[in-house]
Amino acid sequence: MFFIMGTDGKVQQAGMAEVTCPQCGRRGTFVLCKCFEYVHLFFIPVFRYHVRYIATCPGCASAYQVEQEAGKAVEKGRLTALPASALTLLRGGNGSGTCPRCGAANPQGSLFCNQCGGRL
Repeated sequence: MFFIMGTDGKVQQAGMAEVTCPQCGRRGTFVLCKCFEYVHLFFIPVFRYHVRYIATCPGCASAYQVEQEAGKAVEKGRLTALPASALTLLRGGNGSGTCPRCGAANPQGSLFCNQCGGRL
């Protein structure tokens, strides 16, 4: 018997939600993406694993991981606004002046954090 089996990853848009960005303080419509990996057999997806929801701020381009339950609710249309408590910062946006590692404020145009030395 000859089986073609493998794994792959995919990102798809899951919905949109109103959020106040913790980094820049602007209220806007965040695009929510669903990222997952799956096992396929003969190029047909069999099951998904490692499912994550990622939201991006349109103002400062900060990326946040969204809690699983809140992400599912937005995807199914049951939730239109996300609370800031459901977001975990993954990467600080451009021009925000805050360090994504330690959260310290830095002057505009800095390449490295003045507090921890991490790359901005």
